[in-house]
Amino acid sequence: MIEGSMTMGQAGIVSVASMLVVFSVLLLLYVILIVSGKIATRNAGKAAPVKAPAGTAPAPAAAPKQDDAELIAILSAAVAEYERARRNPFVRNGRDLD
Repeated sequence: MIEGSMTMGQAGIVSVASMLVVFSVLLLLYVILIVSGKIATRNAGKAAPVKAPAGTAPAPAAAPKQDDAELIAILSAAVAEYERARRNPFVRNGRDLD
């Protein structure tokens, strides 16, 4: 047997103590979340009403639609070249068959 090892009773006590620590920290975090939620809802009612601006600015023009096919083709070619030059054992290409 290993020198200085724990008995089963000691190991059980350590396990139970560890679980108590973990669950007490989880309970503490839960309480903190509950309290912070109550504080946030209490402060939400006290917010000053925001006045609407007198003149509204026109909405910006929509960006023109772009075709992503060219970008996809460039990225696909770059990835294919990278994989071809890398000698990846999981990708079959001409250099891997030598």
